[in-house]
Amino acid sequence: MSGALTKVGAVALFLALVTAPACGGGGGSSSDVGGSPSPSVAASFIPDQPTPVAGNVAMAQGTKTNDIVTVTVTLTDTNGVLGAAFEVVYDPVHCAYMGFSNGTALEQGGDVPNYTIGVDPANLGRVVAAIVRSGGTTTNVAGTRTLVSLQFRVKEAGTYPLTIENASVYDGQPTPQPLPGISWFGGALRGV
Repeated sequence: MSGALTKVGAVALFLALVTAPACGGGGGSSSDVGGSPSPSVAASFIPDQPTPVAGNVAMAQGTKTNDIVTVTVTLTDTNGVLGAAFEVVYDPVHCAYMGFSNGTALEQGGDVPNYTIGVDPANLGRVVAAIVRSGGTTTNVAGTRTLVSLQFRVKEAGTYPLTIENASVYDGQPTPQPLPGISWFGGALRGV
């Protein structure tokens, strides 16, 4: 997807995707301003939940190169999943959202989920995300699998929280409902 999202909550966005005709995939990236490269900064990510258990959605560090770090949003051992919607809040003064790449958690059985992810233009410190299986069927997520990977640039040394708000993992009912008992964990971007 390209461009930024209008001010739409993650839940509303998810429900809009569920009611849209199944048209398959997404992928690619969507970024905000990005900021200037800071090759003197080494970026990393510190998770709040380094060892997720069943029913956890947790952020983890993916790849990192200089001032850019990929943060994976993972789901662990959860059955009957149609999709997920959430908002990631970050510090836009010290960090920049650069884009996303598809995960693997919802692609089981050959499904190509719809990924709608981007920065709220009215609030550059908020990434709004909705991921829904395009076939309308649920999947069982075994082990820890990636829902989506988000890439950030850390502009200067320091520790900057990444928090998750307005978050739900949804079931496959005709009007999808949040699955009970899901715990969400963020973390912090770090530049040294």
